[in-house]
Amino acid sequence: MIRELDIPEDIIGFYEDSGIKELYPPQAEAIEMGLLEKKNLLAAIPTASGKTLLAELAMIKSIREGGKALYIVPLRALASEKFERFRELAPFGIKVGISTGDLDSRADWLGVNDIIVATSEKTDSLLRNGTSWMDEITTVVVDEVHLLDSKNRGPTLEVTITKLMRLNPDAQVLALSATVGNAREMADWLGAGLVLSQWRPTDLHEGVLFGEAINFPGSQKKIDRLDKDDAVNLVLDTIRSEGQCLVFESSRRNCAGFAKTASSKVAKILDNDAKIKLAGIAEEVESTGETDTAIVLANCIRKGVAFHHAGLNSNHRKLVENGFRQNLIKLISSTPTLAAGLNLPARRVIIRSYRRFDSNFGMQPIPVLEYKQMAGMAGRPHLDPYGESVLIAKTYDEFAQLMENYVEADAEDIWSKLGTENALRTHVLSTIVNGFASTRHELFDFFGATFFAYQQDAWMLEEVINDCLEFLIDNVMVSETEDIEDVSKLILRGTRLGGLISMLYIDPLSGANIVDGLKKCG
Repeated sequence: MIRELDIPEDIIGFYEDSGIKELYPPQAEAIEMGLLEKKNLLAAIPTASGKTLLAELAMIKSIREGGKALYIVPLRALASEKFERFRELAPFGIKVGISTGDLDSRADWLGVNDIIVATSEKTDSLLRNGTSWMDEITTVVVDEVHLLDSKNRGPTLEVTITKLMRLNPDAQVLALSATVGNAREMADWLGAGLVLSQWRPTDLHEGVLFGEAINFPGSQKKIDRLDKDDAVNLVLDTIRSEGQCLVFESSRRNCAGFAKTASSKVAKILDNDAKIKLAGIAEEVESTGETDTAIVLANCIRKGVAFHHAGLNSNHRKLVENGFRQNLIKLISSTPTLAAGLNLPARRVIIRSYRRFDSNFGMQPIPVLEYKQMAGMAGRPHLDPYGESVLIAKTYDEFAQLMENYVEADAEDIWSKLGTENALRTHVLSTIVNGFASTRHELFDFFGATFFAYQQDAWMLEEVINDCLEFLIDNVMVSETEDIEDVSKLILRGTRLGGLISMLYIDPLSGANIVDGLKKCG
């Protein structure tokens, strides 16, 4: 029961007034494992199982004891959603700030807030720029921590977590994740207890559409073939059953294309009252942007359909999300970024494309973890009797493969992507510039605390770190000189150039090329 928790009475009233009186099983387990006693925790639980409430409880307890909380997210859109949610705590004297913008800003002004929401890249930038309030953090929440596995975002997230744990060794770390194969290993690296659960508030049925039926393990559901596009048939079936749909596409172009294709069919089954309300949303879209994209989006919304991707401005994304939550927009066609934490569940999730373009290998099947993230958005808690996720197969062989490789498969293990020179170069520089390491030994010690070193062996990083150092020294971004007090000891310092490149968030390789170009011009 919420009332039995060790949190202030006014906060208990806030949750009870919003309908939260009892904890979900994974939430209760987190409380038992010390969530409110500043214990580090990794919650690896499905979408819609209550991860945000865990974060709020930990942050509120910390703030009421005089602390400050940092909430780290992977995407700007997710940062905005969490910011809006946490602002509901303002009546209780909790100030909330958000920082997702310029990477060369210290943002010292954010320090007046009790909760700061920031992307992982912005958090890294705040650390690089020596932001004054960073050492005041008492609770660090890392949302979507399984993105350590991302070759693009993973290294920055990993080094940022490592720096925060060094800077604030007594801070509570709460990591939130989808269920992954090696959650225990991730928790051990964080020095955290593990809450691992498959429990969901709404049952999830995963299946594959082949022929005229969705094939679930042990059962089938017939789908009327009213259109040549199987995904459109699934959408119409869902709406006729008074449900809503999310359709995941492989690209922004395909995402908008499917929305346009489906809109003409969806419009035929909308009532007049819904059309009037949808027209109001469409007019707002047109009034907040006159681009071609805005015009196409508005036309789709008038027919009960929308698309959602990173190319939309924040106003348009918000209008689409609110229209969907109000059950006016019946279908959102989206790129996979929507699955990365945004709270927009639907009765049925349709994964129209399970392949993504890779510049080295062409179209490749997505990881099971990405599939599970999308599938996990099926089923609105307390609104839908169940949720369905559906892949689409054209042949029997493809159907069998999808059942085995996705529906019946477990998510992969997470592996650090930090161990390459390209990934390490910028972080070696920032670690020296910001004083986290001033000798080679301290540098090896710092990176020995990363997830990569925990999974592999720290010595495997030393050669790569030395290569990065030689590059930085050769390009006058780092100096290595004798210690005045101990000539046998060599001190690493960031140069003026190195400090500028780190603060401006420029890759040192790009920085060296810029300097070389300027020298040739001058």
